[in-house]
Amino acid sequence: MRKITTFLVLFLFSINICNAQNKSNPIVFAEMVLGYSNGSSKGITGGATLNYQSKNNLFTYRYLELSENRKEGSFFFLPVYIEVENVREQALMYGKRIIEGTTSYSYSAGIAYVDREFLVDNTNGTLKYDSTQSIGFPFELNIKWFNSEKERYRIYELFPIGKPISFANSLGFKFYGDISKTTFVGLGITFGLGWHKNY
Repeated sequence: MRKITTFLVLFLFSINICNAQNKSNPIVFAEMVLGYSNGSSKGITGGATLNYQSKNNLFTYRYLELSENRKEGSFFFLPVYIEVENVREQALMYGKRIIEGTTSYSYSAGIAYVDREFLVDNTNGTLKYDSTQSIGFPFELNIKWFNSEKERYRIYELFPIGKPISFANSLGFKFYGDISKTTFVGLGITFGLGWHKNY
């Protein structure tokens, strides 16, 4: 997850440097998502997306990781948990995105590779896991908010630096899911970086 996050940040900053002299910016942005999923697989879900928009066409790469843990007891008042399931999804999606002022609405669907690992035995203190791989059909709906015009970039939304630029943060909500051998749907909050509209 850290490698993906680092890659997304470096990718966005390299695009920023390449387009520094252009009058118009591309619409390219990355998002981090944190939420909860339910279904035949359930648990805390985190992930990241990389998005490119051409006209109103949206192209997305998505990585999600879902993890369910179970309390097994405690150690000196501290709870002890074991992981009972872990689902990793890598998806390519296509959809539409509409921009209205400082808000955007989008929907996407596509195809995914889903890797599921789950606990099958927990006897004698020995954990035994099995795994399955399958093709899935991912989807998502998004709403997000961002700057209406170029502004100075703010570190932690507090400290402005440099001149007004089109590179900015965003905040939103994502309804997402995947239909495969194991199915889940969830709702999460998103934090984005990039160029969310043409400025």
